[in-house]
Amino acid sequence: MKCYLCGSKNYFNREGKVRDNPSIQILECEDCGLVFLDKQNTGDVFYEENNMLNENFFKFTKRDGESLEAKTREFYIHNALFVEKRFKLIKQLLVGKKLLDFGSGRAQFLLKAREIANEVAGVEIETRVQQFYEENNIPLFRSLDEIKESGGGGYDLITAFHVIEHLQDPITILKQLASLLKENGKMIIEVPNANDALLTIYKNKAFSEFTYWSPHLYLYNPHTLQKLGEKAGLKVDFVKCIQRYPLSNTLYWLSNGLPAGQKIWGGFLDSKVLQEAYESALASVGATDTLIAQFSKI
Repeated sequence: MKCYLCGSKNYFNREGKVRDNPSIQILECEDCGLVFLDKQNTGDVFYEENNMLNENFFKFTKRDGESLEAKTREFYIHNALFVEKRFKLIKQLLVGKKLLDFGSGRAQFLLKAREIANEVAGVEIETRVQQFYEENNIPLFRSLDEIKESGGGGYDLITAFHVIEHLQDPITILKQLASLLKENGKMIIEVPNANDALLTIYKNKAFSEFTYWSPHLYLYNPHTLQKLGEKAGLKVDFVKCIQRYPLSNTLYWLSNGLPAGQKIWGGFLDSKVLQEAYESALASVGATDTLIAQFSKI
């Protein structure tokens, strides 16, 4: 086995477990720092049937609800907070532009983006999302080939939020996405950070046995995410460290070894000022929970 990014055969086992399949090993390249799984067993059917949000997912992530439908509804309500943060972060890139969201799910980001964008469309293989796009009159493609076959393309901006870590061959996909951009078009990529403080600074055992998941084939740090963009032939405008989860979540992991501390302690602990200060402190050492990058078509 060799590293997908740099080709090195030098790697070591990272501490932790893959929560839904402990037999899978978590490896880290000694030369470039890419974190990857030694087995890649998640295929298209998994995503077509929306098995990302099945009972096992909600069990592992400690999400409440009387039924799968209720738990799924709660998930999307929570996800709306992340959508709002993304929207604010890249709002200036959206005004009057043509947007494609790759791995667009139930169109949450597209519904927000079209308030200021000129044109929006999504790429999503989950079979049950069709109604959301039809009800909201948003074009939906099932594959990148479908876009090309329809004569589409010419996008000013392509986004991919927490999608790239699921891809077996992300370099090829990024190249295909770049071919759909206008000249000097932009691509925004958001992924989990392999250098999350709970893993690299606090070394929280419970978190290391929770956060790794078999559909997350690769985990990137600031260096490897930049290298990924470069290998795809894109100009890397920036890689930023952002923190999605507040301090209350971190403290709850350290105290109780469980997620969702913001639901229990967030009401009295979290504030905008505290969150910004915590994010800044983690970003200074590259240890936020999330990375966001901007790539440009050369």
